[in-house]
Amino acid sequence: MRLTRQRSSLSILAALALLAISANLVGYSAANPYRLAGIVPPDSETYPPVITISSPVNNTAYNTSRVPLTFNVTAPQSRTASYVTVDRVTYEDDWRKEPINVLNGAQEQPSFNLWLSNVSEGQHTIVITARGMGQITNEKELSYKWFFISSSATICFTIDRTPPTASFLPPENMSSTSAVPLNLTVNEAYSKIAYSLNGQQNVTVTGNTTLPQLATGQYNVTYYVWDAAGNIGSSETITFNVVAKNEPAQTPPTAIAEVATIGSTALIVIAGLLFYFKKHKPNTKTKIKKA
Repeated sequence: MRLTRQRSSLSILAALALLAISANLVGYSAANPYRLAGIVPPDSETYPPVITISSPVNNTAYNTSRVPLTFNVTAPQSRTASYVTVDRVTYEDDWRKEPINVLNGAQEQPSFNLWLSNVSEGQHTIVITARGMGQITNEKELSYKWFFISSSATICFTIDRTPPTASFLPPENMSSTSAVPLNLTVNEAYSKIAYSLNGQQNVTVTGNTTLPQLATGQYNVTYYVWDAAGNIGSSETITFNVVAKNEPAQTPPTAIAEVATIGSTALIVIAGLLFYFKKHKPNTKTKIKKA
Protein backbone atom coordinates (compact mmCIF):
# COMPACT_ATOMS: atom_id res chain seq x y z
CA MET A 1 0.00 0.00 0.00
CA ARG A 2 2.86 2.37 0.89
CA LEU A 3 4.60 1.63 -2.42
CA THR A 4 1.45 2.45 -4.37
CA ARG A 5 1.12 5.80 -2.57
CA GLN A 6 4.78 6.68 -3.38
CA ARG A 7 4.25 5.92 -7.07
CA SER A 8 1.14 8.09 -7.10
CA SER A 9 3.07 10.98 -5.50
CA LEU A 10 5.88 10.68 -8.10
CA SER A 11 3.37 10.71 -10.94
CA ILE A 12 1.78 13.86 -9.60
CA LEU A 13 5.20 15.58 -9.25
CA ALA A 14 6.19 14.60 -12.80
CA ALA A 15 2.94 15.99 -14.16
CA LEU A 16 3.41 19.27 -12.30
CA ALA A 17 6.99 19.56 -13.69
CA LEU A 18 5.78 19.05 -17.26
CA LEU A 19 3.09 21.70 -16.76
CA ALA A 20 5.70 24.15 -15.45
CA ILE A 21 8.05 23.55 -18.44
CA SER A 22 5.16 23.96 -20.88
CA ALA A 23 4.14 27.21 -19.21
CA ASN A 24 7.71 28.54 -19.46
CA LEU A 25 7.95 27.65 -23.16
CA VAL A 26 4.65 29.37 -23.85
CA GLY A 27 5.79 32.42 -21.93
CA TYR A 28 9.15 32.45 -23.74
CA SER A 29 7.43 32.34 -27.13
CA ALA A 30 5.14 35.14 -26.10
CA ALA A 31 8.02 37.26 -24.73
CA ASN A 32 10.29 36.70 -27.78
CA PRO A 33 8.31 37.41 -30.92
CA TYR A 34 11.53 38.02 -32.90
CA ARG A 35 12.09 35.98 -36.03
CA LEU A 36 15.31 35.03 -37.83
CA ALA A 37 15.66 37.23 -40.89
CA GLY A 38 18.81 35.60 -42.33
CA ILE A 39 22.59 35.71 -42.21
CA VAL A 40 24.53 38.85 -43.18
CA PRO A 41 28.23 39.79 -43.44
CA PRO A 42 29.76 41.60 -40.45
CA ASP A 43 29.77 45.37 -40.75
CA SER A 44 32.78 47.68 -40.56
CA GLU A 45 32.34 48.19 -36.82
CA THR A 46 32.71 44.50 -36.03
CA TYR A 47 36.12 43.01 -35.19
CA PRO A 48 37.08 39.32 -35.33
CA PRO A 49 37.93 37.08 -32.36
CA VAL A 50 41.31 37.63 -30.74
CA ILE A 51 43.55 34.56 -30.31
CA THR A 52 46.25 34.74 -27.63
CA ILE A 53 48.82 31.92 -27.61
CA SER A 54 50.87 31.28 -24.47
CA SER A 55 52.66 28.11 -25.61
CA PRO A 56 54.59 27.29 -27.69
CA VAL A 57 56.37 30.62 -27.67
CA ASN A 58 56.89 31.94 -31.16
CA ASN A 59 60.33 31.27 -32.70
CA THR A 60 61.46 29.25 -29.68
CA ALA A 61 63.36 25.94 -29.61
CA TYR A 62 62.38 23.04 -27.35
CA ASN A 63 64.43 19.94 -26.51
CA THR A 64 61.39 17.68 -26.04
CA SER A 65 58.95 15.96 -28.38
CA ARG A 66 55.95 16.81 -26.14
CA VAL A 67 55.00 20.49 -26.18
CA PRO A 68 52.00 22.19 -24.52
CA LEU A 69 49.57 24.08 -26.74
CA THR A 70 47.96 26.74 -24.55
CA PHE A 71 45.79 29.59 -25.86
CA ASN A 72 42.53 31.45 -25.35
CA VAL A 73 40.05 33.16 -27.65
CA THR A 74 38.06 36.33 -27.04
CA ALA A 75 34.65 36.80 -28.70
CA PRO A 76 34.24 39.32 -31.54
CA GLN A 77 33.75 42.96 -30.68
CA SER A 78 30.86 44.81 -32.31
CA ARG A 79 29.00 48.07 -31.69
CA THR A 80 25.98 46.96 -33.67
CA ALA A 81 25.55 43.41 -32.38
CA SER A 82 23.33 42.64 -29.42
CA TYR A 83 25.05 39.32 -28.78
CA VAL A 84 28.50 37.89 -29.68
CA THR A 85 30.20 34.58 -28.95
CA VAL A 86 32.83 32.11 -30.18
CA ASP A 87 31.22 29.09 -31.78
CA ARG A 88 34.10 27.16 -33.38
CA VAL A 89 37.87 26.73 -32.84
CA THR A 90 40.27 24.50 -34.76
CA TYR A 91 44.03 24.13 -35.10
CA GLU A 92 46.20 22.59 -37.79
CA ASP A 93 49.83 21.51 -37.46
CA ASP A 94 52.28 20.90 -40.28
CA TRP A 95 53.01 17.25 -39.44
CA ARG A 96 49.38 16.08 -39.62
CA LYS A 97 48.03 18.70 -42.04
CA GLU A 98 44.37 18.32 -41.10
CA PRO A 99 42.22 20.62 -38.93
CA ILE A 100 41.52 19.40 -35.42
CA ASN A 101 38.28 20.68 -33.91
CA VAL A 102 38.58 21.70 -30.25
CA LEU A 103 35.35 23.73 -29.86
CA ASN A 104 31.96 23.43 -31.50
CA GLY A 105 29.56 25.44 -29.35
CA ALA A 106 28.98 28.91 -28.01
CA GLN A 107 31.50 30.32 -25.48
CA GLU A 108 32.41 33.94 -24.91
CA GLN A 109 36.05 33.38 -23.95
CA PRO A 110 37.15 29.75 -24.24
CA SER A 111 40.59 28.63 -23.01
CA PHE A 112 42.54 25.58 -24.12
CA ASN A 113 45.31 23.56 -22.49
CA LEU A 114 46.34 20.83 -24.92
CA TRP A 115 49.45 18.72 -25.54
CA LEU A 116 51.29 18.09 -28.79
CA SER A 117 52.95 14.66 -28.62
CA ASN A 118 55.56 12.85 -30.74
CA VAL A 119 56.64 16.01 -32.48
CA SER A 120 59.63 15.32 -34.71
CA GLU A 121 62.85 17.34 -34.75
CA GLY A 122 62.92 20.40 -36.97
CA GLN A 123 60.90 23.56 -37.55
CA HIS A 124 57.11 23.40 -37.14
CA THR A 125 54.08 25.63 -37.66
CA ILE A 126 50.64 25.62 -36.04
CA VAL A 127 47.69 27.65 -37.35
CA ILE A 128 44.78 28.29 -34.96
CA THR A 129 41.46 29.43 -36.43
CA ALA A 130 38.54 30.82 -34.42
CA ARG A 131 35.08 31.64 -35.72
CA GLY A 132 32.88 34.11 -33.91
CA MET A 133 29.20 34.84 -34.42
CA GLY A 134 26.91 37.69 -33.49
CA GLN A 135 23.28 38.71 -33.53
CA ILE A 136 21.96 42.00 -34.91
CA THR A 137 18.47 42.81 -33.68
CA ASN A 138 15.92 44.95 -35.51
CA GLU A 139 13.50 46.25 -32.88
CA LYS A 140 11.04 47.76 -35.35
CA GLU A 141 10.68 44.66 -37.46
CA LEU A 142 10.95 42.28 -34.49
CA SER A 143 13.65 40.31 -36.29
CA TYR A 144 17.29 39.43 -35.92
CA LYS A 145 20.15 38.42 -38.21
CA TRP A 146 23.28 36.38 -37.61
CA PHE A 147 26.78 37.17 -38.82
CA PHE A 148 29.99 35.14 -38.71
CA ILE A 149 33.54 36.45 -38.54
CA SER A 150 36.81 34.49 -38.28
CA SER A 151 40.44 35.06 -37.44
CA SER A 152 43.60 32.97 -37.30
CA ALA A 153 46.98 33.02 -35.57
CA THR A 154 50.19 31.26 -36.58
CA ILE A 155 52.94 30.09 -34.25
CA CYS A 156 56.37 28.78 -35.29
CA PHE A 157 58.71 26.74 -33.10
CA THR A 158 61.56 24.25 -33.35
CA ILE A 159 62.19 20.84 -31.80
CA ASP A 160 65.92 20.32 -31.22
CA ARG A 161 67.02 17.34 -29.13
CA THR A 162 70.59 17.08 -30.49
CA PRO A 163 73.41 18.53 -28.34
CA PRO A 164 75.80 20.93 -30.08
CA THR A 165 79.36 19.89 -30.90
CA ALA A 166 82.38 22.01 -30.04
CA SER A 167 86.06 21.70 -30.83
CA PHE A 168 89.20 23.81 -30.54
CA LEU A 169 92.87 23.45 -31.37
CA PRO A 170 95.18 22.67 -28.45
CA PRO A 171 97.45 25.59 -27.62
CA GLU A 172 101.18 25.00 -28.07
CA ASN A 173 103.43 24.97 -25.04
CA MET A 174 103.22 28.48 -23.69
CA SER A 175 105.51 30.65 -21.63
CA SER A 176 104.44 31.56 -18.12
CA THR A 177 104.62 35.21 -19.16
CA SER A 178 102.14 34.77 -22.02
CA ALA A 179 98.36 34.50 -22.13
CA VAL A 180 96.93 31.25 -23.51
CA PRO A 181 94.45 31.67 -26.44
CA LEU A 182 91.46 29.33 -26.72
CA ASN A 183 89.80 29.42 -30.15
CA LEU A 184 86.50 27.51 -30.27
CA THR A 185 84.39 26.19 -33.18
CA VAL A 186 80.67 25.37 -32.62
CA ASN A 187 78.41 23.70 -35.21
CA GLU A 188 75.25 25.73 -34.41
CA ALA A 189 73.97 28.88 -32.74
CA TYR A 190 74.54 28.84 -29.00
CA SER A 191 73.05 30.58 -25.99
CA LYS A 192 75.90 30.04 -23.52
CA ILE A 193 79.57 28.95 -23.49
CA ALA A 194 81.75 28.07 -20.50
CA TYR A 195 85.09 26.37 -19.93
CA SER A 196 86.57 24.40 -17.05
CA LEU A 197 90.30 24.55 -16.30
CA ASN A 198 91.71 21.51 -14.50
CA GLY A 199 88.20 20.39 -13.53
CA GLN A 200 87.46 23.60 -11.62
CA GLN A 201 84.18 25.53 -11.64
CA ASN A 202 82.91 26.58 -15.07
CA VAL A 203 83.78 30.07 -16.28
CA THR A 204 81.21 31.63 -18.63
CA VAL A 205 82.58 33.38 -21.73
CA THR A 206 81.10 34.87 -24.90
CA GLY A 207 83.16 32.81 -27.35
CA ASN A 208 86.87 32.66 -28.09
CA THR A 209 88.79 33.71 -25.03
CA THR A 210 92.28 33.99 -23.56
CA LEU A 211 93.38 32.43 -20.32
CA PRO A 212 95.36 34.73 -18.02
CA GLN A 213 99.03 34.10 -17.33
CA LEU A 214 99.45 30.70 -15.71
CA ALA A 215 102.16 29.26 -13.49
CA THR A 216 104.43 26.61 -14.96
CA GLY A 217 102.91 23.16 -15.11
CA GLN A 218 100.51 20.97 -17.04
CA TYR A 219 96.89 22.01 -17.57
CA ASN A 220 93.72 20.61 -19.16
CA VAL A 221 90.70 22.55 -20.37
CA THR A 222 87.19 21.53 -21.53
CA TYR A 223 84.56 23.68 -23.23
CA TYR A 224 80.78 23.34 -22.59
CA VAL A 225 78.17 24.76 -25.00
CA TRP A 226 74.40 25.29 -24.57
CA ASP A 227 72.23 25.67 -27.67
CA ALA A 228 68.97 27.63 -27.94
CA ALA A 229 66.90 24.59 -26.93
CA GLY A 230 68.93 23.96 -23.77
CA ASN A 231 70.91 20.96 -25.01
CA ILE A 232 74.46 20.80 -23.61
CA GLY A 233 77.48 19.66 -25.60
CA SER A 234 81.14 19.49 -24.62
CA SER A 235 84.44 19.55 -26.42
CA GLU A 236 87.27 17.10 -26.02
CA THR A 237 89.57 17.75 -23.06
CA ILE A 238 92.80 19.38 -24.25
CA THR A 239 96.09 19.17 -22.33
CA PHE A 240 98.90 21.71 -22.68
CA ASN A 241 102.04 22.80 -20.80
CA VAL A 242 103.16 26.15 -19.47
CA VAL A 243 106.95 26.51 -19.16
CA ALA A 244 109.04 29.10 -17.36
CA LYS A 245 110.47 31.98 -19.38
CA ASN A 246 113.97 31.30 -20.86
CA GLU A 247 113.71 27.66 -19.89
CA PRO A 248 115.72 25.66 -22.46
CA ALA A 249 113.67 23.44 -24.62
CA GLN A 250 114.04 19.81 -23.71
CA THR A 251 115.25 17.58 -26.53
CA PRO A 252 113.07 14.53 -26.94
CA PRO A 253 114.81 11.18 -26.26
CA THR A 254 114.25 10.08 -29.84
CA ALA A 255 116.14 13.11 -31.12
CA ILE A 256 119.08 12.37 -28.79
CA ALA A 257 119.25 8.77 -30.05
CA GLU A 258 119.26 9.96 -33.65
CA VAL A 259 122.14 12.38 -32.99
CA ALA A 260 124.17 9.62 -31.28
CA THR A 261 123.63 7.28 -34.21
CA ILE A 262 124.71 9.90 -36.73
CA GLY A 263 127.84 10.67 -34.67
CA SER A 264 128.85 7.00 -34.45
CA THR A 265 128.42 6.54 -38.18
CA ALA A 266 130.57 9.59 -38.90
CA LEU A 267 133.40 8.30 -36.70
CA ILE A 268 133.41 4.91 -38.45
CA VAL A 269 133.60 6.58 -41.87
CA ILE A 270 136.48 8.88 -40.82
CA ALA A 271 138.45 5.96 -39.34
CA GLY A 272 138.02 3.97 -42.53
CA LEU A 273 139.28 6.82 -44.67
CA LEU A 274 142.38 7.30 -42.50
CA PHE A 275 143.23 3.58 -42.74
CA TYR A 276 142.82 3.63 -46.53
CA PHE A 277 145.04 6.63 -47.11
CA LYS A 278 147.72 5.33 -44.72
CA LYS A 279 147.90 1.97 -46.55
CA HIS A 280 148.11 3.51 -49.99
CA LYS A 281 150.44 6.40 -49.11
CA PRO A 282 153.06 6.85 -51.92
CA ASN A 283 156.81 6.25 -51.09
CA THR A 284 158.65 9.54 -51.53
CA LYS A 285 162.17 8.31 -50.53
CA THR A 286 164.82 8.04 -53.44
CA LYS A 287 167.40 5.24 -53.40
CA ILE A 288 171.10 6.25 -54.20
CA LYS A 289 173.14 3.76 -56.23
CA LYS A 290 176.74 3.03 -55.18
CA ALA A 291 179.47 3.99 -57.68
